[in-house]
Amino acid sequence: MFTNTTLTRYKVGEDKPSRGIVKNPYKVHVWGAFCSKGVIGFHLFTENMNGELYREILTKNLFEQAQQVLGKKWTFQQDNDPKHTAKLTKALLRKNCPKVLDWPSYSPDLNPIENLWAIMKRRVEKTVYKLLGAKKSVTKDAFKGIIESKWGISVKSSALAL
Repeated sequence: MFTNTTLTRYKVGEDKPSRGIVKNPYKVHVWGAFCSKGVIGFHLFTENMNGELYREILTKNLFEQAQQVLGKKWTFQQDNDPKHTAKLTKALLRKNCPKVLDWPSYSPDLNPIENLWAIMKRRVEKTVYKLLGAKKSVTKDAFKGIIESKWGISVKSSALAL
């Protein structure tokens, strides 16, 4: 987050506008699942992801929620990260997931969640920059709140495109 990804227009001959980059932004990771019906699961965390944490997140944020939203017939898509393809993770998915979509390696442009993350990133950055422009500080809790609020909005707009 917080690289200059926002397009800024300016007239030739004028100084190029600059925007300060947030120094030492908070480290927050997001796991999320969505479908054409909306949000399935969402989890914010600050620790580094490993296989054990991934399985815990799936157990707490995917299986029950997906069944509530989609019933007993749904397909789970994930990439081929080693945490996703570990034996224990595959066993957990076989037990709790009706179907896991086979996915080709190195194909992030085909993965809908990658597009959603790009949308979310722009929206979170825009909100943080507005707060900083108004001389308001962004605490860790406020930052997490911004991410949570933008998740729901971003999923709704992305689900319309599915």
